[in-house]
Amino acid sequence: MRVWRHRGVHSDVTASTPAPSITRVVHDPDSLGRLLAALDQQPEADVALDTEADSFHHYFEKACLLQLAWDGTAHLVDPLAPLDVPALLARLVPRRLLMHGSDYDLRLLFRGYGFRATSLFDTMLAAQLLGEKEIGLAALLSARAGVTLDKTHQRSDWSARPLTPPMVAYAAADVLHLGVLVESLTRDLEAKGRLAWHAEECARLAATVFSAGREADPENDWRLKGTNAFTDKERAFVRALWETREARARALDLPPFRVLTNERLLLAAKPAAGGEKDLRKLFPGPRSLPDSFATALNEALARAAALAPAEWPKARRGERIEVDPALEREVETLKKSRDAKAAKLGLDPGILASRAVLTVAARARRANGRLTADLLVEQGGLSRWRAELLAS
Repeated sequence: MRVWRHRGVHSDVTASTPAPSITRVVHDPDSLGRLLAALDQQPEADVALDTEADSFHHYFEKACLLQLAWDGTAHLVDPLAPLDVPALLARLVPRRLLMHGSDYDLRLLFRGYGFRATSLFDTMLAAQLLGEKEIGLAALLSARAGVTLDKTHQRSDWSARPLTPPMVAYAAADVLHLGVLVESLTRDLEAKGRLAWHAEECARLAATVFSAGREADPENDWRLKGTNAFTDKERAFVRALWETREARARALDLPPFRVLTNERLLLAAKPAAGGEKDLRKLFPGPRSLPDSFATALNEALARAAALAPAEWPKARRGERIEVDPALEREVETLKKSRDAKAAKLGLDPGILASRAVLTVAARARRANGRLTADLLVEQGGLSRWRAELLAS
C-alpha cells in the first residue's frame, strides 16, 4: 500500500477560519502514536469527528479518511495506510463527539470497525430542533460563524493517494469549526429550553444498532423506481439487465451508475422486451460497450427472452390496508394538534411526529381510551420529549 504525504505537514488553513489553526496528517505509525499521545493527555476533551468515503467511486464503500479536531488542530487520519485505527477509535469511545449528520458516519465506522459512540452532539439535529430552515453544515457555519466552506471536493475520490492540498484543506475545514458551531447552537438550545430534547435525540442516535452490512434481497433489489408501471415481461428484462450491471460493477469495484445508469437500463428494457436485440440501438451513445460487457448483456437478454410468462416478475404490491374512516378522522385530529404545536414551537411538523407515528398514536388512544406519553414511547417508539408534547 502506498503511503501518502502532504508537503508541509502543518498546513495553515487560516483563509477559511476565524482564527489560526493547524492541520496534521496522520499517515504512519509514528504520526498515529503522536495523535494517540495527544488524546491521552486530554482525556476529557470533546473531539470533532467526520469521515470521507468513496461510494461515488467504488462499489464497496469504505472510510477513506477520518478527520478529528480539538483545540484548533485538525488531525486527518488515513485508514488506508497500515495504521492501528481501532486503537484510535477506542480512545474516542468515552468522549463526547461533535458531529454533523452523524448517522452516516457512525454507520460507516460501525461496519468498518465495529465502532459505537457513547456521547454525541449532532449539530444537524440541533439545527432541526431550533427550527432552522437550512440545516447543512455549510449554511450553519456561514450563518453562525461567518465561515465559508468550499464544497468543491464533496464528491472527490477520497481513496486516491496522494490527496491534494486543496482536498486536505477541505477535509480539515469540516471539523475545525464544529466546536464554535456547537457553542452557538448550545446557547440557542438553552435559551429555548430544548437542550434536554437534543441530549435525548443524541443518546438515541448513539444507541442505534446498525446492521453489519446490507443483506441482498433478490426479489426486490432490482426493482428500480418506475418498474411497477412496466409490464411483467418488461420487468423480466429490467431484472436481467440489472443483475448483469451489478455483477460487472462488483467485478470492477465501481458504483453501478458508472457502469450503466438506471435511466439507460430502463430505456433499454422496453424495446428489448419488444424483441430488439441490437445493443447499439438499446444502448446508443458515442462509445461502444466493452466487448466483455456486451457479451454479458446479450446473455442477459437471451435469458429474459427465454422465460415463460409465468416466470415474469409481477408488480410489487404494497400491504393492503383496510380503510377505517373513524381511525382516519382520529389521525387527522392528532395531525391538526401536532401541526398547531409545531407552529407554536417554530418546528417542522415532521420533527414532532410522522403520519405513521400519528396512526400508531390514534390506534393506541382508541384501544386505551386516552393517549399518554408512555403509550407513545412504548408503542410509537417516540422519544420522551416528543411523546410528552403530543400527549399534553
